[in-house]
Amino acid sequence: MWWKVLLAVLVVWLAFGLIMALVKGLLYVLVIGLVILGIVSVVKWASSDKQSTRSGL
Repeated sequence: MWWKVLLAVLVVWLAFGLIMALVKGLLYVLVIGLVILGIVSVVKWASSDKQSTRSGL
């Protein structure tokens, strides 16, 4: 009987660990995506700013 309880605890622990790993992985990917999006936005803004100053001159 005790091994069923141990098995249930082990399954719950593994499931919880898997869910936490997935959440951490998704957060990691989300942070990388936001950083890339920010870099692209800054580059686009800088290039459009240079073009507008050039056309102004």
